[in-house]
Amino acid sequence: MTVTIKNIHSIILSFPISHYISGWRSITRTFHLITFLLTDSGTIGVGEGTPYWSSITEDYAKAISLAKKIQGLSLEDALSLLRTSEYEEFRRKERVNYGTYLALESAVLHALSQSKGARYEAEILGGVYRTEIPVAYTIFLNHPKIMADKLEHAIRSGYKHVKFKIPCSLEELEKQLQILHSARKRYGEEEVVLRADANECFFTLEKAEKALYIMEKYGVNIVEQPMPRDALKNIARLRRKFCPSLKIMLDESLRKPSDIEILAQMEVADVVNFHPSKLSCLTVTRESILKTQRLGMKANIGSALMTDIGLFHYLNLVASIPHLDYPLEELGLSNFYGYTISSTPSDITKGKINLHNVTAKSLDYTIMKKFVISNKTLLEEQLKSLMEKFILSLRQS
Repeated sequence: MTVTIKNIHSIILSFPISHYISGWRSITRTFHLITFLLTDSGTIGVGEGTPYWSSITEDYAKAISLAKKIQGLSLEDALSLLRTSEYEEFRRKERVNYGTYLALESAVLHALSQSKGARYEAEILGGVYRTEIPVAYTIFLNHPKIMADKLEHAIRSGYKHVKFKIPCSLEELEKQLQILHSARKRYGEEEVVLRADANECFFTLEKAEKALYIMEKYGVNIVEQPMPRDALKNIARLRRKFCPSLKIMLDESLRKPSDIEILAQMEVADVVNFHPSKLSCLTVTRESILKTQRLGMKANIGSALMTDIGLFHYLNLVASIPHLDYPLEELGLSNFYGYTISSTPSDITKGKINLHNVTAKSLDYTIMKKFVISNKTLLEEQLKSLMEKFILSLRQS
């Protein structure tokens, strides 16, 4: 029986947070486009996307526009239309509303997996290759001693891959790495992978080389995006100079699927970091990961600080990858800041999370209402009305 889309509602959630990324850039809020999709069979799909190089209001407006195009379609046709529209935008535009596509597509995939009786959404994506998902630990920029304490906590907790943000000052960098190196040695955990995320902060080749010499000296295994996203020729020089002791991972340099071939041709990266919130959806991200591996590079699945909804979708993406090069970086807002909107949040045990599916009935709508945002174009009354309509649909189904 063909299952068609009856209604689509989208809201925006925002949570206050506080941490620093490389260069001491402060992050104070997260934004989440949440989509609820109701089918004519009563199935409810739930999805989440976050803005990347666009604003949350732009993504919300785009979601309303795209929702009108897929409403009334079968789930399969809606999935096809979203992918076609997305690839057209990749060809025509410099910037795509990534969060919109991720929120809508993940909701469609969620509904589709239920309509087909799949135990996990990963079955729809490409198969279930693992039900225990290894995860990485992230340390935000802070005083070196505090960061060292967090590294020790990560090692004691069983994490095998630790990402940490770094300062752009070479003097501060050396002090930080010296303390982190000592903490790592104290536990004799040389097999724990250390990844320094520079967030493009070394603007000249000379400074980048000095920074990587310091990283090499203190046993860093991977450096992520050491130079600005467009400085590919200089990053390729860095890779040749420090290979094989220090791997280069690119993050911000990846803006669309076709960039993967360019990175491979230029031999600029050992690893590519993938954010579904940057490549617009789970299916395109999965295809791009498999392509990257075929071209001889490794793939990492990054983090956008998602709610439980997004985290559960990411877990299914990771479960569907036949060969996983690195642990999943996304731990979810619930594990970073305690904002849990699900009655069944994921627990991390020895650096692993069990595979979960999101369910509409397990969501805490009281908490979600508390963090619904408004601004000049997104009035609070309108957003609350959308939520109330969805809850009514949920009860009626």
